[in-house]
Amino acid sequence: MVKKTSKVKSISKTSSKAKNSSSIQERFAAMRNQINTTEQAFQLYDSLETVEVDFMMGSWKGSGFPTGHTMDGALETFHWYGKNFEDADNVHPLVFRSLTKKLFKVNPALMPVRLATIIPNKNLGFLGYIFLMIRFLFTTYKSKARLRLTEFRGKITATMIYDQLPIHDVFRKVDENTLLGCMDYKGMKEFFFFVLERDVKQ
Repeated sequence: MVKKTSKVKSISKTSSKAKNSSSIQERFAAMRNQINTTEQAFQLYDSLETVEVDFMMGSWKGSGFPTGHTMDGALETFHWYGKNFEDADNVHPLVFRSLTKKLFKVNPALMPVRLATIIPNKNLGFLGYIFLMIRFLFTTYKSKARLRLTEFRGKITATMIYDQLPIHDVFRKVDENTLLGCMDYKGMKEFFFFVLERDVKQ
């Protein structure tokens, strides 16, 4: 009888966890299509599971998670594809897509990242096409970041550490193929949030 009761409790806990996970995913889906405050974004972020380094391997498509940050839409303006993780010590933090759909990697140290944290991204679409025309000035074949476990907001999780910039992208898991990232850039007033979705075709 004791064993039967224990089994019922175990099933109840599993069911409760599944419902909670479903609720979080629904909340995430709604929030990524609206402008949120940084506080609201962190409320969701803090409710998500942490991520191990091995989980990150492969190619991930990037997209925005709006919070009214000056960088909202900036990467998309330049035809951002996402990120690529070869192994813990070889990471490509900025991967873009050409007009012919060819992927190319960029050295973040050569990009005006700091400027994007100050100047709002408005009516700058033309810059994206100029960037593609001169992309050879920024292209690299070398990895420009690495992955490590770090503590952020009281939890230890996978973090992408840039080689040449004071930036940590800290990840939490929405589901097996979706991540919510938080950019912690030294000197930036507000944290920047973004989404990564596993590219199963790569």
